[in-house]
Amino acid sequence: MREELHHLVDQVPEAELRPALELIRGFLEEREEGERDLPFFASFEDEPDASEKYREILRSRSGF
Repeated sequence: MREELHHLVDQVPEAELRPALELIRGFLEEREEGERDLPFFASFEDEPDASEKYREILRSRSGF
């Protein structure tokens, strides 16, 4: 899995890496801190099944 991730990252143009980098950094910070306070979660509305389509949503917003 790690090799596949490295391979995929190597295919992404340098200018487009920021969203992935921020996602991974956030994940690691969350693990270090335990529970995170995310007050902005309730500040927006989306389709009820947005969590089921997260890959599609991330791809459309990041240009992958």
